[in-house]
Amino acid sequence: MARHSNGYTALQLALHWLIVLLVFFQLIFGEDMGRYNYFLRSGQDAAPLVTGYYLHVGVGIAVLVLTLVRLGLRLTQGVPTPVPGPALQVRAGEALHYLFYLMLIVTPITGLLAQYVNMRTFGEIHAANKPIFILLIVLHVAAALYHHFVLKDTTLRRMMVPGTH
Repeated sequence: MARHSNGYTALQLALHWLIVLLVFFQLIFGEDMGRYNYFLRSGQDAAPLVTGYYLHVGVGIAVLVLTLVRLGLRLTQGVPTPVPGPALQVRAGEALHYLFYLMLIVTPITGLLAQYVNMRTFGEIHAANKPIFILLIVLHVAAALYHHFVLKDTTLRRMMVPGTH
């Protein structure tokens, strides 16, 4: 159960939106990792590809670290009380957030394990996370828009303005 606060802090919001941007970067440019690995292992001159490879790995590590910081803030500073609604809706929202945190931790870890332990096993798990992420993002955005335009509550606004609850 999350500790409740009077709204997200500016740091919590900044971390949320920075992680969003980094995840979108990974979803868009991550498909090239197979080519990066092929060229790196083949010994061919692949300087431009190497840059993409290290960028993908670095951004993945950044997502992991920033997510852990965000989780720490969630535990120490809390989160706003869920918007009142049917119990199933509130629980679904909480479950979606926990699934995001799980994916934001597991995906970079499986990517690192694929690179440094076993490409086949962990690479397949890592790649399978992409459609899961896309589904979670679609559900998350749809829920935010539903809250904003249909329920007309503060759910979306509090993700934009620090201290809104």
